[in-house]
Amino acid sequence: MVKMPLRSRIRRLFTTRKDRPRLDKGKARAMDPPPLPDHSPDTSDDDDGDSADEPAIPVLHLSELHRAPATLARSSAFYLVGHSLPPPPLHQAKQILTSSPEVKKTLVHPRGSTVRGYSSAKSSGREWWDYTPEQNGTLLTLPDEDFQETTRAYFTAGIALLQRVCATFNSAGSSSTAAGTVPEEVINDVGFSTMRYLRYSPSLLPTHAPATGGDTADPSGIPRMEAHTDHGVLTLMTATEPSGLYIWDRGGRIFSAPPLPNAVLIIAGDLMAHFTSLPGRNILDDGALAVGRDTVLPTVHAVVIPQVERYSVAVFLRPPREMVVSSGRDGDVTFRRWADEKGRIRGRRCWMVGQERTVA
Repeated sequence: MVKMPLRSRIRRLFTTRKDRPRLDKGKARAMDPPPLPDHSPDTSDDDDGDSADEPAIPVLHLSELHRAPATLARSSAFYLVGHSLPPPPLHQAKQILTSSPEVKKTLVHPRGSTVRGYSSAKSSGREWWDYTPEQNGTLLTLPDEDFQETTRAYFTAGIALLQRVCATFNSAGSSSTAAGTVPEEVINDVGFSTMRYLRYSPSLLPTHAPATGGDTADPSGIPRMEAHTDHGVLTLMTATEPSGLYIWDRGGRIFSAPPLPNAVLIIAGDLMAHFTSLPGRNILDDGALAVGRDTVLPTVHAVVIPQVERYSVAVFLRPPREMVVSSGRDGDVTFRRWADEKGRIRGRRCWMVGQERTVA
């Protein structure tokens, strides 16, 4: 049997089905797109007969965290309330991302990393700064003690909360039959995690780009961040209004994900599919055959550039780069290799095979 390169295997693992929004040169574009629904968390999309009492994006209280595995498998995202996180550092996001160009140059990683320090993608109207946990967060940052302490505190608390969510998959009280599959190294080690401050603004777009229509407009022809899934384990998000964030559920339906008071949004990354695949199956080797009802598939999401500036904070739980995330017929795949190979695929594909299995 001819051994297939990992990048080709990853490319085949993701799909662009004709009956759902597909990727077009790296952008999310529907085949015959209606305006995107602007479902809020207290409304429902009952096109397929769902109960009108079921929210589009579930809201869990911290006391209900044991429901996280089943909720992520069914809905791909949930809001969490009742947590003890510090206030979101949105002021700090604005502070660093409105610094002078001269200051921003000092924050760029010396080797061009886009997951440490300052980066930008003006074609999609965004710029960002990633916290560097090494040396206690004192690298590639502002020389401001209050900024550093506030940033460090939120990162530390956010990672601890995401690790607590992961621990529910390994708990006997979990409502998921996929319990016991998240490696302890993820739960006990900060790994290559980071926190990102983002700024989305029409002022960052190239001068020829059209103005956007705001949160409720159909984004198929206006600037936006490409639809994508995160490389890591889990992501925690909060943002200013207007949101502009849209997520796709496991059945391919699209929902607006606005910020809620005192809540954070939690979504799944690629590695959750590896960790929660069916027993005896490997997501890279077996594709859709490794996906069961309790498999947590990565959350597809995209941001439409609003008419006014939008700031957000995202905490990314990632394992150590050399941790093996998949062991299949062709050997071990580390997180470093997974992220590098997937990141090099032109037109990042989003919908993982098996995602067409709508969960009732």
